[in-house]
Amino acid sequence: MQKKKFKLLGPLICLLTAIIWGSGFPFQDIVGRDTANIDNFSFNGIRFIIGGIILIPVIFIFEREKGLPREEKKPKLKRTLIFGAISGALLAISAVLQQAGIQLTGESGKAGFITGFYLIILPVAMLIIFKQKPSIFVWIAIPISLLGLYFLSITEDFRIELGDLLVLLCAFGFSSQMIFVDRVGNKVSTLKFSCTQFFAAGAICLTLGLIFGNLNWQGITNNIVPILYCGVMSAGAAYTLQNIGQKHTAPAVASLIFALEGLFATIFECIFEKTLPTGRVLIGCILMLIAVLLSQIPRKDKKTP
Repeated sequence: MQKKKFKLLGPLICLLTAIIWGSGFPFQDIVGRDTANIDNFSFNGIRFIIGGIILIPVIFIFEREKGLPREEKKPKLKRTLIFGAISGALLAISAVLQQAGIQLTGESGKAGFITGFYLIILPVAMLIIFKQKPSIFVWIAIPISLLGLYFLSITEDFRIELGDLLVLLCAFGFSSQMIFVDRVGNKVSTLKFSCTQFFAAGAICLTLGLIFGNLNWQGITNNIVPILYCGVMSAGAAYTLQNIGQKHTAPAVASLIFALEGLFATIFECIFEKTLPTGRVLIGCILMLIAVLLSQIPRKDKKTP
């Protein structure tokens, strides 16, 4: 009984991650409207740095009270820092590509749909590189989920532009980051890994902001609430939960659950703007939920009767 509960814990944590990521989209839209005072590089850099800062006291509290999960065997700090820095670099590159793509196209819905192509990239990569084969239910769920994302995201004629190609590259980046987290998750201290990841991503984004950006104090004060929410919740809490959830969830299944961020983004957008979802949005929501439920059907072990 305890084992089954533990298996369910991973997907539930991934679901919570998707909810938090989805709730951050309205705040990101607010910042996106103030490009004259805060650029995308600087925004990402600040929120990642905030995510790292809030984890520092958490790490001290957990270590002092010995509250870290039992399966963590206090891996060497050096290995955790190195792996965290690599993951942070992948995260920064992906975030920068996504924001650049959105800035060029001006269509966040289409960008969300193209980003969702990690649903295909990740399981195929795991199969080719690591011979890790998802269940047949996951393969069925992937196209259903993509169709759901299409209904949620695409409202105009689908045109391929330079920004779309940048977002597609970001999908490869996020897939790489998820695969990396899956491979090293059990070899590192989760909280220290997340903290290092945020500081590395923040440093890279802020450096790009200093070179190409236009950050000023007016931009920070105007957007302090969105910056804090995206830093504390979307970055600090959600990406740490991602690292924990992926430890106990198959990569292909985790990617399907994470893709629900598009669904929750739509829900939170309706709440913020006090509007009702359209029939197209409801169809997308239903398809996404069907896909995730399918992905949770356990694979039958051929060795067992």
